[in-house]
Amino acid sequence: MVMSLRARILLLFALATLLVAASVALPAWLVLRDGEQRAASLRATVQANAVREAMESAAAPLAEALRGVARDAALSAARASGDEQALRQRLGALRDETSIARLDLLGGQGQWLAAAPAAAEPLISGTAALVREIYADALRVGFETSAAEGLVLVVSLGLSPGGVLSASLGGEVALHRIAHSMGAAALLRDHAGVPLAASASWLLGEAGGTVKREGRIYRTETMRLLNSAGAAIGDIQVMAEVTAEAQARQLVLLLAGALLVIAASATCLALYRIIRDALDPLTELARALQAVAQGDIFASAAIGPRGDEVGAIGQALESLRANTLTLDRLEARARLAGHRERAVIGREIARLADVLEGRERSEILGLLGVEGATLAPAFARLSGHVAQQHREMATLLAERTRDLDLVRQALEERTQLSRMREELDVARRLQLSSVPTVFPQSADFRLHATMLPAKEVGGDFCDVFMLDEHRLALMIGDASGKGVGAAIFIAMARSLLRAAIGRGASPAEALAQANDTLAADNPTLMFATAIVAVLDCTTGVLTYANAGHNAPRLRAADGGEGELTLPDGIALGVMDGFAFDDRRHRLIPGDHVLFFTDGVTEAIGPGQELFGDERLADVMREAARAPAPLLDAVRQAVEHFAASEPQADDITMLALSWRGEDQGADAPQQEALAWT
Repeated sequence: MVMSLRARILLLFALATLLVAASVALPAWLVLRDGEQRAASLRATVQANAVREAMESAAAPLAEALRGVARDAALSAARASGDEQALRQRLGALRDETSIARLDLLGGQGQWLAAAPAAAEPLISGTAALVREIYADALRVGFETSAAEGLVLVVSLGLSPGGVLSASLGGEVALHRIAHSMGAAALLRDHAGVPLAASASWLLGEAGGTVKREGRIYRTETMRLLNSAGAAIGDIQVMAEVTAEAQARQLVLLLAGALLVIAASATCLALYRIIRDALDPLTELARALQAVAQGDIFASAAIGPRGDEVGAIGQALESLRANTLTLDRLEARARLAGHRERAVIGREIARLADVLEGRERSEILGLLGVEGATLAPAFARLSGHVAQQHREMATLLAERTRDLDLVRQALEERTQLSRMREELDVARRLQLSSVPTVFPQSADFRLHATMLPAKEVGGDFCDVFMLDEHRLALMIGDASGKGVGAAIFIAMARSLLRAAIGRGASPAEALAQANDTLAADNPTLMFATAIVAVLDCTTGVLTYANAGHNAPRLRAADGGEGELTLPDGIALGVMDGFAFDDRRHRLIPGDHVLFFTDGVTEAIGPGQELFGDERLADVMREAARAPAPLLDAVRQAVEHFAASEPQADDITMLALSWRGEDQGADAPQQEALAWT
């Protein structure tokens, strides 16, 4: 396939545009990535300083109390004397006075001297290193873990002439103070990643990184957690809200992209106009030359006066066209002069030939149309045909009179048939108009319905309407047989059910009232199956009763698919006095219920095979999770299965999608569900 000049130029321009865009976008992306890495490193440094300041702020009350203990004269005297019993007793008294959770005293060589209350091991691991590194009156704050104490925040104070005095604060309390001081959420993990403490319970399920929660964006910064001796004991994760920062970044990127698209579009539009102004005249000239070559001497190229090569080609084309027109006019004059006299006589013979019909007239006109032929044969044939036509006219007149009566009778029958079809069409439109097209609107559910009658008028119905602010009524039914009789019977059933539900009857009571009325006066012995359901929009409980109808299909939110279990019930109009039962099923958000008539499952395909429940279940599993696409998927599956087979029964479907809140354990008990 040969590309046109215009296509080649546009393709070259598109490739050049892509190369330029790539050469600009790649360096920009590298610069942005480097900037993000630098920003992340800076944030980590700032966050580490903020955590250290928050830890010191959280430990400030404990440090103040610890300095008071260190200044106690009795404790200093006990240290100087080396009396461990006196040290333990004084530490216990000071602990009770200051409400400190635990006090530990270390000697100048890192030895553990005393603790209050008594403990099996010191608060701090690496006591010798801590004593060497901390100087007199200096503070050291860090988290420690032990089998007895768990996670604690330890404040250590250097003593003179040597030794360390330590006090502890519960890890959970300390972490909440740190998080409050930073205005963020915090989580402590050990070396294995196991959570030790969290300022908010929802942090326990987060792995880190950027998190979206309740419409806000949080960013996690992770850093090593050191104990009082400077050894790593785990990680601390600080999750701060960055919603405004993220939105500002998205806005900047959006504006930059929009400006880039606008600039590229303006450039492409300008170049396209330049190319079009250069190539359109050539295209017009090529079209005009091709038309002249094919014999169209009136073809011209409307390019206007130009001073370039295109203008020269246009002038040459106009000269060629003018010369061709002159030659054509000379030839036309010669032909007209030769045929003028013959045309006068031929017109008269042709006028006489108008009295003939069919083959005879065509024969005369054919002789007149032969180029160069004389008019005598045409005149002789005309005389003979006129005489023969007069003889046949009498015979044809009698036959046409008889045919006229038959035609008049056929026209009357056709008029009656057309009138009947118009009445059936009106009935079909009236029935289809009963199918809801505007459905109740609610944030808790979505609805859609469709009907495909097998004949001009069907025997199915479906209806949905709100009983009050929180209750939705759903009905679907199928009458025995088809055509006008079935439509009238199902319309009566629909009206009775709608009236009963509107008066406050339950689904079972509505079916019982309609059944008694239909069975009491049913000379045609017709019947109808139906399902009536009421959905409580506050709880998601679907209350329904069955009158011999197909079980609705349910696709659960977790992907399961099956049938709603139906109570026993006979068709409406068969026997009065029958007691119908109500059944309930609680819907959860994401459940989809499909009500349908047997025209779906009993659709006949090639070989008299039925569509069946299994195929319908497959469609329910694979279809989109919305009422309208679900009904379209079922309809298309049935049409594909039936192929060229005619529709045997009416097809009516009603789909419900539940979006309300899950009521959990407080909702009514869910009835049994038959899964397939």
